[in-house]
Amino acid sequence: MKTLNKTRSGTEEANRDSSSYQIFIETPYDDLIPHVDDPSVQFYLDVMRIYLGLCAGSITMEAALKAVDVLKENPEYTVSPTNPTLVPINERYKKKMLENLKTLSKFNLFTASAIRSAYNFVFLVEDAPVSENDLTVLSAICKNPVISLVDVSNLLNLAPRTVARSLERLRERNNLRVSFLIDYTAFNLQSVIIFFTLQKGVEWEQLEQDLSRYPFTKSILRTAMTDVGYATFLIPNFEENMPLFNKSIRGIGKSVFDYSSIHIQTQSGAKSDITLYSNDSWDLPGDLENLLKRDQPVSPEDYPPLLYSTGAKLGFTKEDFIVAAQMQLDARAPPSKLSERLRLRGIDIDPKKVSTITRKLHSHGLTLPYLIFSLPRLSSNFCFEIVCTDDWKSHVLATIKKFPWVMYYLSSRGIIVWTMTPGQHQVEYYQLFRALEQKPGVDSVQPIMTISPRGSKSMLDLTRGLAYIDGRWSVDSKSIDIANYMDF
Repeated sequence: MKTLNKTRSGTEEANRDSSSYQIFIETPYDDLIPHVDDPSVQFYLDVMRIYLGLCAGSITMEAALKAVDVLKENPEYTVSPTNPTLVPINERYKKKMLENLKTLSKFNLFTASAIRSAYNFVFLVEDAPVSENDLTVLSAICKNPVISLVDVSNLLNLAPRTVARSLERLRERNNLRVSFLIDYTAFNLQSVIIFFTLQKGVEWEQLEQDLSRYPFTKSILRTAMTDVGYATFLIPNFEENMPLFNKSIRGIGKSVFDYSSIHIQTQSGAKSDITLYSNDSWDLPGDLENLLKRDQPVSPEDYPPLLYSTGAKLGFTKEDFIVAAQMQLDARAPPSKLSERLRLRGIDIDPKKVSTITRKLHSHGLTLPYLIFSLPRLSSNFCFEIVCTDDWKSHVLATIKKFPWVMYYLSSRGIIVWTMTPGQHQVEYYQLFRALEQKPGVDSVQPIMTISPRGSKSMLDLTRGLAYIDGRWSVDSKSIDIANYMDF
């Protein structure tokens, strides 16, 4: 049995065998956490067990990280990448998690969907008011996500401690996180997204299990409100392996997919506009209905920030890659904190070296900072796949930079947009995109509604066990063939 035991003497160690993905950790709340046989159900129970153990201080961060390594071997981790060690220790989260576990126990609800919901509902943001000071600080961070506390305080004429407290409240109440997009093509890794619908008779759950076994799957998504889903992948040594990957997708297409659309990333970005929020409500961007008129000229100056996929580069090492992956977790973290986090994972890179690597990544243009947050009334989430010409990609880019929050992914095939919108305006945003289908040069618009921005497997998870030498990953080309992992 794959386990992580906490002995009565207070030491922690991992004891594993092949019979189960279950994790054993002692917490003061073990009477609320049942044992189940389904690994997908056990996954979410163990996620909560780890988090509650950290909250109670009954396990160390080192033990929690070892337990997360066991979690990552559960196929459910690919379906719903969840790392409880990245969640801030928060009394409100702990209380809600315990209340949800009590409700599940009371009604004997221990299905995967019930347990998953019990965990995810813990982090739903209540529409708590945001103070003017906090909103002012957030607006400054929006314009420059990695601006220093001193620079923010000088800009706003506030004490650095006041700024720090505002950021802490925003992290706790509004899930504020500052992250980096990284151009991983520099490390010979290519991001790919496939949108699809399934053939009749093909069960989503079976496809999900098969994709979870594929070693280069980053994330999988489908909602109950649409037949369209997507899967994201990271393909190593892409110049030689992308043809193999494309061929393998075509090979399974006729038996699995009714519709499939492959996007190979060329640019990406994310942007937010807090100026639309005031007096506890959101304004629509001005002249929204005319933003996508094709007769209006668009120049690159009209675009939101873009990170280009520049291709494999020599001179980068596995250490550079590891630091880049760690930077994504907290773009504002100092080198000492990044070094400490890596040390807890058993990776020794001292703060001075981390600082040198971060400067190297920035100087080569491989990073783009952005914000993730949850503000009151920003409750509707959409993803749109827009298959269109380059001209229409330009018009979409110029339009979405005015949205409250947006993330975008470009390919030669079109543009993919994820956006959070106010519930009161969800119809206007939805109709704006669906109207594109009537435009010459737009082949299709596929919407996925009511989804939240969600995580994926980390870069370190996807490359675990792979060597990276002279710009090449130690990958057997046979592992690229996705058909080898499919039961269809």
